[in-house]
Amino acid sequence: MKQLDIASMILNDILDNHTPFPEALRKVFQASIELRPLRGDVAGLIGCELRHDILFTRLLKDKEGLDEKDKRIVSLALANDYYFRHFGIEEVSNAVKGRIGEEKFDMVSSLFVEKDPKADLIPADVERSSLTYLSLRYNVPEWALKIFQHFGYSNTYKTAKKFARPFVTSLRLEDEELYDAYKQNPDFEETKVPYIFSYKGKTPLRKLSDYKNGKIFEERSGVKFLIDAYKVPDPCEVFLYTGMQKSGFEKELIQSYGNSIGLNIGTKDIDSKVEVTKFIKEKGLSNVNFFDAKDPLSMEASISKQQDLVICCPDSTNFDSVATSPDFFLHFDKDSMDAIFLDEATALEGCSKYVEVGGKLIYVIFTLSKKEGKMTVANFLKNHSDFALLKEEQRFPFDELGCTFYYAVMEKREEETSIPTPLSTLNNPDLTKNPSISFGK
Repeated sequence: MKQLDIASMILNDILDNHTPFPEALRKVFQASIELRPLRGDVAGLIGCELRHDILFTRLLKDKEGLDEKDKRIVSLALANDYYFRHFGIEEVSNAVKGRIGEEKFDMVSSLFVEKDPKADLIPADVERSSLTYLSLRYNVPEWALKIFQHFGYSNTYKTAKKFARPFVTSLRLEDEELYDAYKQNPDFEETKVPYIFSYKGKTPLRKLSDYKNGKIFEERSGVKFLIDAYKVPDPCEVFLYTGMQKSGFEKELIQSYGNSIGLNIGTKDIDSKVEVTKFIKEKGLSNVNFFDAKDPLSMEASISKQQDLVICCPDSTNFDSVATSPDFFLHFDKDSMDAIFLDEATALEGCSKYVEVGGKLIYVIFTLSKKEGKMTVANFLKNHSDFALLKEEQRFPFDELGCTFYYAVMEKREEETSIPTPLSTLNNPDLTKNPSISFGK
């Protein structure tokens, strides 16, 4: 069974070398043209295994005679039998037996039985109201669920459930004259956000002519929602700071404002945003100042004056990407979280220096974490009496915008006498001392 062999090889690359799922697939199928007809089956096997990896790990944890590579082969086979269902159980069982041997197969043979698609596969000894159950059912590690649980069990449950469902891609119309045509197209569904459509079609995006020609592009609906809600008129100026993660803010800001006002866009690594540079050139804009901002505390050379609107969107734990990346948690480094928290606070501090009196500062992160959102902003405001909080909100993946993000809108007031914030306090040590707050570490 060639599909199982290829899937096993790619899964090993993902788990052993920390290769992202799409890249691991691409490495194999771009190099071997003769294997390309098998790509759909192989991707399906691996995708189902990755989306249920925590459950399969639990089901196989007591099978001491199996080594790690054996368990991966069995997990891929179970992914087919329980979820993918493209191959018969007998065919898959024989394939597994031929690869791990009859003696080892006997240890797991009881798992290779036909299951009702609605059957609960989680062991009966797991309490159904526990985080362990949610973890096994929706493939979210318990440490992450503990972070989500600060928003209540109901929101945690609905978030985990939504993350496990097939992701619906949202697309922005670059050519707004296409609106009527897309509204009538059954493959596209209009959202609550103007010119953002959900894509329900089966044809891969990369094969759609409008996508290839740049007339539509992927964008979180939350991005346009925020830019529309806090748009400023000419002769104002806007400054946007982004990290290395893809937020979509750069292209939406350019699309929304065009050449109407001055736009300053600083990003942590400009080399990672080639498509943004291309977008600016294609539109022939000379009002966009797109610059490298490796240190958000030192951007004075690139910004000539105070701004009427500043949007700060630093890199975060980025839990909004769970739905699009079945291997998200397999690659997530929990040890990097403290550095992420510090970088977020530093970015907010740096961006705040460029807000005009009466102007607005928007802090936004695409994740679900009180420490990164509400508490980072609270700590900032504690040290900045010249800023007032106008609004803050946590959006969840199951609400009408379909994406996970926190945002806070602050207004710059006349400056009062205050003591500058020491950089050493940006990591918000008060939070880590609070015994009532845990972050799954």
